This record gives sequence, C-alpha cells and structure tokens, in this order.
Amino acid sequence: MQFCVKWARLPGMTDSDLGLRERKKRRTRRALAEAALSLFAEKGYDQTTVADIAAAADVSTRTFFSYFRTKEDVLFADADERLDLIHGALSQADPATPALEVLGSLANQIFGSSTGIFGPNRDIRTQLALSHPDLRAKGLERLLTAQRELARWLHDRRRPKLDEVLANAISGALIGALVGATLASIERGDPPERLRNEVFRVMQRIEPTLNALERGSPAERPTRRTRSS
Repeated sequence: MQFCVKWARLPGMTDSDLGLRERKKRRTRRALAEAALSLFAEKGYDQTTVADIAAAADVSTRTFFSYFRTKEDVLFADADERLDLIHGALSQADPATPALEVLGSLANQIFGSSTGIFGPNRDIRTQLALSHPDLRAKGLERLLTAQRELARWLHDRRRPKLDEVLANAISGALIGALVGATLASIERGDPPERLRNEVFRVMQRIEPTLNALERGSPAERPTRRTRSS
C-alpha cells in the first residue's frame, strides 16, 4: 500500500506569493545562511565570526543581527522555515481532512524539496549540529517545538479530544522516527531521492497507528480496572 496517495492541499507561501519587500528579506536571510555554511565548511565553525558571515553575504553585521540572534541560529535557518511551515499548515488545515493526508502533504513539502535539508551543505550542517554542544541544544529546542506543535494539533482535531499524554506520545514517536530515519540515511550517504523514499517508508509503517487514531479505535483508550470490594 502506498502511503498517502491523495495529498491534501495545505496552505503555504512561496516567494512568488510575497511582496517585493518580503522577497528581498527572504533572499537576504538565505544569502546569510548559505554564506555561513560555506564558511563553516571552509574555516570551521569556531573560527568563523558573525563579521565574516556578514561580509561574505555583502551586508553589515547589524543586518545579520536583524535576521539572526546568534551565530548558532544561522545554522538552523532552514529548520526555522520548516517550523513556520508546520505551524501554518496545521493551524489552517481543514478539520475534515484526514490526518494522514495533512501529515503526508506536510512531509512531502518538507522532504520533497531540493533545498534546505537536501541542500549542497547538508553534510556539514548535520555534522555540526551533532558534534557541537551548543548546536545540539539549538537543534533539540526546534525538535521539541515541532513535537509540541504536532501534539497540540492531534489533541485538538478530534471530538472528543485525544488525551494529551497520548497525543504527545504519538507526536514524539512520529518526530523521533522521522529524525532517526533522516540521520541514518544521511550518515549512510544516501542521495536526496533515496533519503526521501526512506522517510516515506517510515511513515508507511506508522500509518496503521494514525489510522486507528483517526477512527477512534478502542486501542487508544486505556483500560481502567476497578478494585473489587
């Protein structure tokens, strides 16, 4: 069975949907991120300064800080864009749309892209995010944000609402599975297309659980035992 054959139409905003000012801001942000990653690969993360990044992107240091709070944050520019995508897609998704269609379309937008996680500096980004303590903390912070966003959506979309603990458990399992599959595929040296296929293979395995939740399966409700007097 192929996972999510029918994709839901999710709200999203491409560069063509933005005004001139916003397009320029997005281009500057991406230029800073690309310059930073190139310098990290060339000079090393610790040896690269904010001034170096700003100069490579042909902007001032002040401009850098109008887009990123710290040097650590610039490494996660694409992750922040994905968090914005997740928030917009889940908050505006039609409640009548099956959860699998919404999550399938969201995953297709994130993992089907030729940029971001699949970009030319993918390996240096992954290596830095895993090896540097401050960057690991930043990455975990963003993963937790995504997990909570998904958990809230799972909790709120059904009536009666899904139990908060179960919603967070399902969200954590899904996010953890996707992150684990992505990291293993990257470390194995998979090209983007194979990485994408591995991600959807994992989602296909999770599909029965999500289907059960959508149907309100009795398996999602804990069994209460009563004490005999």
